[in-house]
Amino acid sequence: MMDSQQPNQPQYPSQVPQPPQAPQAPQAYAPQAYAPQAMTQQPVYAQPAPVQQPAVKPKKGWGKLFAALACLPLLIVGEIIGLYAGDATVLGQDLGAELGGALFAVVLCCVLGGVSLLNITAKSWKWAWRGLWWSIAISAAIAILDLYDYISTDSLFPVRDWPWQFFLSIVYCIAIGFFEEFMARGLVLQGLLSRMGTNRKGVVWACILSSLFFGLLHVDVSQMFSVTPLEFLQGALKVLQTGMYGFALAAVVCKTGEIVSAALLHGLDDWLLFVLTFVVGDSLVTEYVSSDVDEGWATVIVYAICIALYIPLVVRAAHTLRDLDVPNRGAFFRERAGVATAPAAPVAPVAAPAAAYAAPTQQGYPAQYVQPQQYVQPQQYVQQPPAVPPANPIPTQIPDENLFQTDRSDPRNTGL
Repeated sequence: MMDSQQPNQPQYPSQVPQPPQAPQAPQAYAPQAYAPQAMTQQPVYAQPAPVQQPAVKPKKGWGKLFAALACLPLLIVGEIIGLYAGDATVLGQDLGAELGGALFAVVLCCVLGGVSLLNITAKSWKWAWRGLWWSIAISAAIAILDLYDYISTDSLFPVRDWPWQFFLSIVYCIAIGFFEEFMARGLVLQGLLSRMGTNRKGVVWACILSSLFFGLLHVDVSQMFSVTPLEFLQGALKVLQTGMYGFALAAVVCKTGEIVSAALLHGLDDWLLFVLTFVVGDSLVTEYVSSDVDEGWATVIVYAICIALYIPLVVRAAHTLRDLDVPNRGAFFRERAGVATAPAAPVAPVAAPAAAYAAPTQQGYPAQYVQPQQYVQPQQYVQQPPAVPPANPIPTQIPDENLFQTDRSDPRNTGL
């Protein structure tokens, strides 16, 4: 007997769409009040009081200044010793005197605490060259003019031992550079900075006074008021010229903190002016004032030209001192240990009142970390009711029609 065919049933009844249900009323959620908890007053931690040290009066710098000025007469002793030593050797009196003075100047600066003045570096040499190259160029131009004058007058006849004289010119100029620099920019300038280097104005005045001293070294001060007006004019212009050059050297020393680079460039500057004198065997004349009228006026013109050419040196030195870090007390100055300029008063650890509680600002938190003064009630969040489905829902997924068909190739479904 043939079995009756069963109706097609879905293999997965769970996928059959269900009829819509009646929407439920949204559940009301009572807002929950969030009351701030009682805050206990937190202790305020005050900054601990600094440890009080015994007040020590800072140094004024007068001691180093007087000691540096008192060492200047000792340089004469060094020159005299070097003069006799050079006379007894092949160096000669002039070179021996310069070497003796240079040695004494360097030793005295080190004894006063200026060992750092010998610390030459590549950076300090670069600064010195930037501040003094214009003076080197002027001296080189003068040397070329002197060479042209020797050639044009057929008087360029080197001496027989000119290689030895050439070597002596180098040693002599280096000795001059070290002697004058460690005297003017060492003893005098560093001593003045010990007293006056507390601010920029004092540093500038220390450079001016040391430059004036350097200029007066090149003239006979004892005869300045017993000479003719022309000779006085020559001396005044020479002091101004060398003073401008000394001001540039002082600015370089203040910037670099050492003197060796300035001394070497100073020696190079002098060597360009003296090398021909050594090579041709002329006598070395260091008189900067002439009593002859014609020669005196020519000297005045030369000094005036040099002063005009040295203006860029002074301008460069002024810019260097303007950008200099202050205070600059020099290499001799040493401050006492434990100097207290303005001791701070101790802070008492007292409890802060309620008004002291403040909120942090945009710039940062205050010195004392405290709680905010006012509290804003937090926002109450109410849960939203679920969305109501539509009246006639449409299934979002339609079952595949092949899902509800049976496989008729199966013998069990043939009805046989």
